Amino acid sequence: MEIIAVVTGSFSGFAVLVSIYTFFLSKREKSYADLDDLYFKLLELGIKYPKFRNPKYTQNYKEMFENEEELFRYETYAFIAWNICETIYDRRDEALFETWRPVIVTENKLHRKWFDNPENYHKFKERFRKYIQDNFPKEYTNSE
Repeated sequence: MEIIAVVTGSFSGFAVLVSIYTFFLSKREKSYADLDDLYFKLLELGIKYPKFRNPKYTQNYKEMFENEEELFRYETYAFIAWNICETIYDRRDEALFETWRPVIVTENKLHRKWFDNPENYHKFKERFRKYIQDNFPKEYTNSE
């Protein structure tokens, strides 16, 4: 009877460990899918408005966009891009972050000028702002 209890307990413990592992694996896959969907939508907007992904325009966005409406659209686009980056930062888990860090690098190169504009400071957590400033150079080019 004791052997059955030990075996049953062992199987139960193993089942709990497998359940926990499966839960975290599912959570990571869901996070990946959510981020993938968000970023895909951002890139679709970039196809619709190619200037928003052109560093020639984004590095001097206040001067380069032709009118107030186009500037407003770009600033909204940059906000969406940085919001996705902050979501990546918030959900960081080693494996997930390794995959999504290049997105932060890319968006930093395109929209850092907008991010560093003091009028946008209040749009992000101070912890995230500090992370970007400490870990990503203030380069406004596409070279790495």
